Amino acid sequence: MISISEIFNSVAFAQDASQSTSPVAVLGLNWELFIAQLINFAVILFILWKWVFTPVAKKLQERTDRIEKAMSDANTTEKEKQEFAKWKEQEMVKVRTQATAIVTEAETQGVKAKDAIMAQAKVEQQKMVEDGKKQIEQEKNQQLQAAKGELADMITNATEKIIRQKLDKTKDQELIKEVLKSI
Repeated sequence: MISISEIFNSVAFAQDASQSTSPVAVLGLNWELFIAQLINFAVILFILWKWVFTPVAKKLQERTDRIEKAMSDANTTEKEKQEFAKWKEQEMVKVRTQATAIVTEAETQGVKAKDAIMAQAKVEQQKMVEDGKKQIEQEKNQQLQAAKGELADMITNATEKIIRQKLDKTKDQELIKEVLKSI
């Protein structure tokens, strides 16, 4: 290292050299001092380069790499998010379409079931009406048979009475009127 006294000596020497006419002297350069300063600069530069600039540059490069990786990850995440949003929208459209189809199918099945129930009810109603008509017809026939039987009994009774009391025409007329009144 150069001491302060050497620097003052070199400055004095530089002033003496400036009085000389050489170009180096005109610029005020002292070669010895210049070389010493150059060596000092090289040593400081080496020390700074070895223990300051290189670790700082390394840390800065690591930080830059981390930032770039984070940006890359963020871009990847954003792309995945957009792809997921597209997929989700497509799935929602599919689900809505399927839900609409299911609802439509259910409505169609409901209408078919309603129609089938209505048709079955009509068939049962027709059957009940026909059964009712048959039952009424049977009851009517039974009533007619009963009425015919009673009428036959009445005619038989009336005939029997007529035959027993048949004496003349006037008596026949009275008996017929009597039987007719009782019917």
